[in-house]
Amino acid sequence: MSCRTCSGILKRVLPLLAASCLVGCKPASSPAKHTSLPAVQVLKVQEASPEKVAFVGHYGTGRTIPLAPTQAGRLTTLSVVSGQYVHQGDVLAIFEDRLLLEVAAQAQGEVDAAHAELNQAAATYKRSRGLDAIGGLSSGTVEERASSWRLAQGKYKSALAALTQAQIQVAETRIRAPEDGRIISVTGVPGSLVGAGSEIVRMSAGAPEVRFKVPSSSFWTVGDAAEVSMPVGQKSQSVHAVIKEIGAVDDASQTQDVKLILDQPLPVAVSSLVTVSLAPHDVSHVVRIPLTALVSDDQTHAHLWGVTEGQEPHLVLRRVQVAGVRGADALVEGLTAGERIVTNGDASFHQDQAVQCISQVSER
Repeated sequence: MSCRTCSGILKRVLPLLAASCLVGCKPASSPAKHTSLPAVQVLKVQEASPEKVAFVGHYGTGRTIPLAPTQAGRLTTLSVVSGQYVHQGDVLAIFEDRLLLEVAAQAQGEVDAAHAELNQAAATYKRSRGLDAIGGLSSGTVEERASSWRLAQGKYKSALAALTQAQIQVAETRIRAPEDGRIISVTGVPGSLVGAGSEIVRMSAGAPEVRFKVPSSSFWTVGDAAEVSMPVGQKSQSVHAVIKEIGAVDDASQTQDVKLILDQPLPVAVSSLVTVSLAPHDVSHVVRIPLTALVSDDQTHAHLWGVTEGQEPHLVLRRVQVAGVRGADALVEGLTAGERIVTNGDASFHQDQAVQCISQVSER
């Protein structure tokens, strides 16, 4: 074969070989496209288990009673301390009463004297009526002695009133518990002068109660049962309670005040923090998800990102209502058990965005 013939063949074959090499070396585009998608961790949600929901409340009683002297005086004795339980009639404080006792003794003497005058006037009037019947005394004399008897009656009543007032003042030097209760505070100082109406002791009385707040979306009602216990670290004790009142929704915080009445008091001071456990009314429509999945919209509403099924998952915006918090999880309404969601919300996500699911965490 001539050289000219070989050269022609090569000219025709080499372009074909070059083209085939270029086709074989062309890079695949799909892996690059796949790796450019944002990677997300997904979770398949499930219904929340019916566990009790816990709140923190303030322990108290139906009312507080400030105790103060009705008259100025020197405080000599304080026989109670803050936190002490007292019974009705117990003496809590004593004021100096020496002068008042002297006044009461004088009033008693005046009562005795008035009583003697009354007896004498009554006897004289009685004899006068007998003499008048036989004509031994004039009618004018009898009437005069009757007036003396009535005057003696008035003096005796006046003396009795003065004695009663003096005895009341003496009794008021003893500050007594008006009913059973617990001492909240003691502000009086023995030896000091105290003005009339100045509080020296404050006590709580009435049925034990607890006040706390719940989200406005809660479904608890008056009559629902609860358990009240002391904070962790103190002696374990719980008391059964019932919801007595539920207040109106506060526009600013979107919460409601709740008042519980306890079956029996707790051995804690008034205003102490206690734990309130309430059984959920209906948790069949509530799912449990990580708090990190939520992007808050307001006090009780938020949104998160769901993930579609299939080979090419996409993001779906889901709006939910927060029903409560349980540890590091949120209890929300608006999702269906079995849905897949992104466990960490991201501000850069958008509706129908394609994503790459790198892992699926265990169900909660």
